Order: sequence, then structure tokens, then C-alpha cells
Amino acid sequence: MDLPCPEWQDLAVKKWKSLSSAQKQAFTSSSEPSDVFSFCFSILNREDAEFLMRLSQRRPIHKDPTAARSYRQQGNACFRERRYTQAALLYSQGLCQADPGSEERALCYANRSATLLHLKHYQECLKDITRALSCGYPKNLHPKLLGRRAECLSRLEGGGGEAGTPCPSDTPGGLTHKGTTEIQGLREKQSLVLLPSASPAVALQFDPSRGRHLVAVSGIAAGEAVLEEEAFACVLIPGTGAKVRLEKPNQEAGTEDWHCHRCLSKVVAPVPCQGCCYARYCGEGCQEQAWEGYHKAECPLGGELLALGVLAQLALRVALVAGLEEVLGAREQMNGRATGLRAALVGSAGRLSCSGGIPEEAGKLKGMDPLGNVGEGSQGAGASKENGDSLQEKGLLEIDKTLQSNDAPVETGAPARADPQQGGLDPGRGVAAPLVLPGCDSAGRYLGSSYRSVHHLLPHSQRHSPALRFLCGVTIATLCQRLQEEGPLPDTWGGAKSFSQSEEKGAADESSALSREQQNISQSDEDRGENSGSVGQSEKEERRDPSPELSMLGTAVLRHMLQLRCNAQAVTAVRDSGQSRSTVESSAQVRIATAIFPTLSLLNHSCSPNTSATFRANTVTVRASQPIGAGQELLHCYGPHRSRMPVCERQRLLEEQYFFLCQCAACYEEQGSGGKGQPAELDGVRCTRCGSPVQSVQGSQEQYCCSLGSCGLALSRLELSRKLLGIQEEIQKAVELIERDRPDRAVKGLRACEGRVKGFLSQTHPVQGEIADSLARAYAVMGQWEQAAAQLSHSVEVVRSQYGDDSVELGHQLFKLAQLHFNGRSVPQALSVIPEAQRILTLHCGPGFELVQELQEMELCLRGVLQSQRTA
Repeated sequence: MDLPCPEWQDLAVKKWKSLSSAQKQAFTSSSEPSDVFSFCFSILNREDAEFLMRLSQRRPIHKDPTAARSYRQQGNACFRERRYTQAALLYSQGLCQADPGSEERALCYANRSATLLHLKHYQECLKDITRALSCGYPKNLHPKLLGRRAECLSRLEGGGGEAGTPCPSDTPGGLTHKGTTEIQGLREKQSLVLLPSASPAVALQFDPSRGRHLVAVSGIAAGEAVLEEEAFACVLIPGTGAKVRLEKPNQEAGTEDWHCHRCLSKVVAPVPCQGCCYARYCGEGCQEQAWEGYHKAECPLGGELLALGVLAQLALRVALVAGLEEVLGAREQMNGRATGLRAALVGSAGRLSCSGGIPEEAGKLKGMDPLGNVGEGSQGAGASKENGDSLQEKGLLEIDKTLQSNDAPVETGAPARADPQQGGLDPGRGVAAPLVLPGCDSAGRYLGSSYRSVHHLLPHSQRHSPALRFLCGVTIATLCQRLQEEGPLPDTWGGAKSFSQSEEKGAADESSALSREQQNISQSDEDRGENSGSVGQSEKEERRDPSPELSMLGTAVLRHMLQLRCNAQAVTAVRDSGQSRSTVESSAQVRIATAIFPTLSLLNHSCSPNTSATFRANTVTVRASQPIGAGQELLHCYGPHRSRMPVCERQRLLEEQYFFLCQCAACYEEQGSGGKGQPAELDGVRCTRCGSPVQSVQGSQEQYCCSLGSCGLALSRLELSRKLLGIQEEIQKAVELIERDRPDRAVKGLRACEGRVKGFLSQTHPVQGEIADSLARAYAVMGQWEQAAAQLSHSVEVVRSQYGDDSVELGHQLFKLAQLHFNGRSVPQALSVIPEAQRILTLHCGPGFELVQELQEMELCLRGVLQSQRTA
């Protein structure tokens, strides 16, 4: 859940309604994070914090020794039944509930080591044995553990164990390019901005229409890695992705059980947090780093953070990781550069045509905030969404619903420049670039994954609706109130020292006009005897005003929460679905976390991008999905892709969430000479009378007709939508039957769907692909590999038609087809599919991608079978 839970959103609605008209007007007219935080903190009362604590009780994070014992006993039952994966998971959940140093924890470690031995995770088994012995494992049982240790060592010496997997953040990376030497000379000659996380073939450039963006310095081959960056901060999304059902009804394991809560790496034997039952890590190293970096402050508020959503937790984590000194340094840098930036940009305004943005002195530059930063859009989009919706009319229940599951990033920071020393002209545009850019040091080098690069991404406060600003403000203010109640802030935020006098004075000077106006309004309300929106005398005495450190923290966290709507990135992982016995669905891309990658955020959007991103734990790798010529911009898709939705829908979603009107090449092509593009539901729809394609009726958005004039069959949009929705509901019912091990009934229902769409949808319509894919899963569950492969072959062609010959979607579908042929022992067919699947997945994900590795192992095995058949 990205935004706070519905109950908390309802509270925000009620708080808004309780405000006086003057207070509402004062809030709506201001958008600065410091103003919003001060206002929202001033209207809090004790009941708000108590309500949040009640919500947290639904998400308990305190350890429970009774639950620990129950999990261990369930694990024992699974172990006896040789269900070792489920047993290991249950022992891990028992560890999370057990008190540190308790015998129960030692027993869980010891029992889990036994499952790890059977699962051939020998190194993890040895670690668990050591942990069990160090936390009070009964001495009379030591011989059992010591014998298990000896067996593990013997297996490892015999070469039967898996290699150790280091924490991804501890593994050095590096990008290379064949023309590195020549490119270095070109960089120095043209004063191109260095990007620490990018390939030498990539440079940072700026123009006011596109802002900061990345371009190719020289030609880049398809499949070449152009960017590799570790997340500045990330937060796991609880309860999503593959689940393994446990013993008790409705008891399942989610994302939080499968990944390290710091580095996001896959984990088979997690180490639990010492304080709560929720957080767990790949080892003691990540556990200690998380505790010192941010979890010490988060741990007591784990339930509250789960209730307030991923964006609030990630925003807090960014600020905690940075610390007070970094935040102050970033703010000072921003304030010091504002005048120079504004002058440089306003100077270029007369030569450019940019619409939208905020009126700032002379020139209305798109996205410029009061500090002179420029918020980049896409392809010089210009127009931005109006956010003047009245909260009095719409209420907070209509808070933006467009936070997409993929959270794709958009650059919203200040621009890059041509010459770091003296300003210069952006090549080919004749536009003066700013002297020194936010996110770059004084020498013009981009700071990479540093806090200052994060801080300079714009929050777009003025573009978010007042409803969303109010929800975020109340959320962060209440969170800071709870931090204040739990004790001193972390050392990096003044827990061990206080502001200097100058810093304290600076923080006091930041008391906003809105805060002062709020005080005047409250006084006026009291003079008039009005209670609505005012704070009673007893509440004023009870409420503690925030310290300067807390105010600074709250403002920073709120800024980041607003930033994240446009700059957060979904982190995905390929994982076994754990849902059924069907190998056709054994792997899937699962969204596991939300993160912030400063350099990745520099990539502008395209609905038909030339790059693709993959993740290894908390590190993103961006590869060229097609050849990119020198001087060409690197483009990333934020979610709305031309193969998934029509241009009008893409533009609407991008403008609502990212505040720009997309005019990429794909949008321009589809719009043609002012056209709006064909609705997605018409692609592949056939006339039921003559079989000709269906098209929109000119001048009508609700009426469709047969494209053959002599036929003239009419169809309403509502009728078509109902037909498609009904078929998809039947497909979903069939999938649920497969999950309940009733594939025979699923096949019957899916065959009925086939009859319903015959003559109505073309063979390459996406719904036809869904039916074929589901049939393949059902047949695979029944072990009917040939029928499953035939159905999946049809699905492959649908995916190829929809996404293209080199699409990652096609690569994943071909991987599943190769699995089916492999399981059905169809050696020639499998060997014919594997090369194409391997080529596509390597193009997008690299040769080290786990599915590519699995394809290689499959091919090696099959060629061995062929060789043995020839020699037999």
C-alpha cells in the first residue's frame, strides 16, 4: 500500500471538515513543505496519535513468545512430512517472534539448520548452528548440532554446497564501454558532466524544455549496460508477491519473509530484528547497518509505519539515512544557488516557448519552484496538470488514485549544464545553461547516489492537489509527533547534540507565513467563540511544540513524500510463484519494494523507450533495448507503454501523476494530424456478422460500428466493455480453480470462453492470449505437456503481436514454453525455443540474469540427452 490505509485517509477528511473556512483558505493558498508541515502539526491533537496507535494494533510488531513456540511446532510438523521449505519458513517466523537470547530462539535456529541441511544450503546451515550455540541452546543437545556441523563441512569439502552469496551492496560493480579512452577525451573536450553510476558512453545534458537528461556520447549497442546504481533508500512492500500458505487458515508468507529488509536480496535464513517481529535481514551485517542507519527510530513505530503506507515510510527513511547535517547542507546549497539559477533560466526564457509552471519574476518556466529549480518533463511537454480542485467540493476521499504499481521515476530536479566552470551553450540549442547545477559539485561532477542528488529532485508541491498535500502533511506531522513521544531523535538528528545557535535561529526564521496566519486565525476564532478548527486551551497546554530538529526532520520527510510520487521506482524480482504445481507459472516478475534512485530519475519518459531496467536486490541496471546513436537521448518508460494502452489514456495518466503532457515519438505518431488514436478495446475486435474489424464512429466516443460499409452493424462501447469484462471474469474464475487443484473444471470453463470469443476477437487479441495461457497452466498441472505447449505457443504469438519480437514480455513467455517442452521431454522443440528466449532475456536483463542461467542449464542438459541418444 503506497498511500496511508483508508481509515487514516478518512481521519484526514474529518480533520479537514473541522477546520474553519479561513484555515482552509490559508492552507490551500500555500504549498511549501515547511508551511504545510507547520500548519498540520499545529492542528494535531492527542486523539490523532491515539487513533494511529489503534490502527497499529492491527499490524502487531511486538515479539510474542507464545507465537514463536506455535510457529516452531508447525515447522516441526512440516519437517516430519519432509516439506522442508515450509518448515524453514515457519522456523524463521518463530525466530522473529522469539525474544533475543531466549531458549526458544536457540531452538528455532537449531531446527532451521536441519531444514537447511536437507535443502543443501550448507553455509546458511553452519551459520544457524553457530547462532543456536551462541544464544543458549541446551547443552545436552549440543552433540546433535556438532554432528550436523561436521556433516555440513564434509558436504562443502566434497564440492556439494552452494557458493556463498555476498550482500549485493557489498559487491563492487562497474560499467565499461569499448570506446572508453576515446570517450574520455571527448568528455574533457566538451566538458561533459561525469556520472559515477553510468557508463562512460553516457553524459548528462540540460535544456529548459527537457531539463536534465542523459544522452549517448558515442554509439551504444543493444543489450549494453548504461547505468548501474544502488538505491539511496528502499522499503519492502509487505504482503505482496508469491505466497506460501501455512498451516493455519488465512496464514500466508509475503514479501517481507523472502527478502532482506535493507538490501532486498533473497534470503533463505533471515536474521530477525532484536526489537520487533517484522524486520529481518540477510545477515548480521545488514541488521547492524539498518539499526544504526534508520531502524533504531523506526522499530518502535513499525505498526504505525505499516498503517501510514510505503511512501511515508520511505520518505522517513530517506531523511533518517541522510541525517541533519546533510539536510542542512543540501538546503544551504540550494538557497545559495537559487539566484544564479533563476537568472540563467530567466535569461533563456525569451528564446524558448514553455507553458505551465509557476509565474516566477520574468518568464514562466515549466516546473520552476521558488528556489529556482527546474522540474523536467518529457520531450518538452510544457503543459502541466492544474491542481486547483477545491477540497471543500471534492474531499480527501478523491485523493489521487493514480499511484501506479510500477512507481516509475521522473526527473524533477534542477538542470544539468554544458560547462561547469563558466556556463555555456547546450549543443544545438543555443540556450545558456546554469553555472552550477543542483546534484553536482562545484567542479560540475554529478554527485550520484548522494543525499544532495535526492534532495534536489523537486517535490512539485504546488502541482499536487491540496487534498494530497493535506493528507501527506497530517500523516508526516502525526508521525513526527509519535517520534517525539517515543524518545530522543537518532544521534544524526540531534539525539546526542542540539542545534548551534545559528542553526536554531535559521530554523526559527523558517516559521512560515502560513504558520503565522494559522496562529492569527486561531486567535480570531477564539475571540469569536468559534470552536471549529481551533485548538482548546487544555489541548494547547498538552501538546508539545516540535523542537527545531523535529521541525527540520518533518519538513524534510514531507518534501520527500511529495517527491516520491514522481520519483519513486518499483523494484521487481523474478520469483517462484509458489501457487500451484504448474511449471508454466513457476516464475513471475513480482513487485517487492519501492526505492529512490537519484541517477535513474534523470531519465526522461517515452511510451516507446530505448532502455529497460532490471534489479539485483537493491541495485538497478539499465540496458539499451535497441542500438542508441551518439547524441541520442536515453529514454525510460514510467509505466504507460504504447503496447499496453492508447495514446489518450497514456497522456492522461502521465499528466495526472507526473505533471507533463507526453509528446514522445510514439504519442506524436499515434496522434497523427490531431487524431486521438484507436481505443485499445477495438484492437482485434471483429464484427460478429461479417468478421470485419470494428472501428469508432466518427464524432462519437460511445458508439462503434463495422468497418465494412455494406454491413453497418452497430455496437455500443458499453456493450463491448461488458462482453470483454465478462470473459475476463470467467478466465479469473478458471485461474482460481487451477490454484485449488481443479484443473479439469478450469479447462471446461476456459473452453467455454474460447467458444464465446470465436468470431468476435481476432486470434492475436490479448484476451485470446489470456485464455491460451490459462489453458496451458491447467494442462501443465495435469501433466499433459503436449497440450500445454500447444496452448502456450498460441499465447506466445499473441504476446509477440502485442509487444514485439524483442520485448521482454516475449522473452518471459518463451522461457515458459521452453520449460514446458523440457518437462514434456520434447528435446528438439525445447532446443528450438531456448536460443530466442535466451537472446531476448540477455538483451534486457544481461547474461547473469537467473532465467538466462536456467535456460543455459536446460540447454546443456538437453544436449547431453541428445549426445547420449546418438552414442546409445
